[in-house]
Amino acid sequence: MSVTVRWLLHDSPFIAMLLLAFVGLAFRLPVAYWVILTPIFGVISIVAGWRHFETRQARLALVTSLALNWGALIIAIYLLYNSGVRGVLNANANSLAMMILLALGTFVAGVQARVWQICAVGVALFLAVPALGWLDQSPLLLTAVTLVIIALGGLTWWVSQGQRDDVKP
Repeated sequence: MSVTVRWLLHDSPFIAMLLLAFVGLAFRLPVAYWVILTPIFGVISIVAGWRHFETRQARLALVTSLALNWGALIIAIYLLYNSGVRGVLNANANSLAMMILLALGTFVAGVQARVWQICAVGVALFLAVPALGWLDQSPLLLTAVTLVIIALGGLTWWVSQGQRDDVKP
């Protein structure tokens, strides 16, 4: 098995965490999505951190602390979507607030579970909030960056094709 495949298999839960959060943000999914996603992140955190705790008591403490962490996050989501607060924030602000809550919960869970990959997912989610807010305000810039990336990819492909033709006898 290649190194890339092994890496993908080992880190697939953390990649899935990132993708699930970005899908929820990109498509402005309803609160039910975030409420379902929160326990999924909790289970991934517990499973990933399980091997770092050897005694039954330490594992029970891990499960308890992570359950409290993710339970508090679900309560925060409820308060954010409560009828009294919902009218204050628009849909974009709600999605960004949801991502901030998820980022914070993920980072804290990574620290508690002693899993640096989960902390990295939390940091990536934190960094995505201002980036997505900025890009949301700049569709022309986003289009220009996309076109530059496509042009660079095409140029790279064209140069690599030219080098292959030079190698052939």
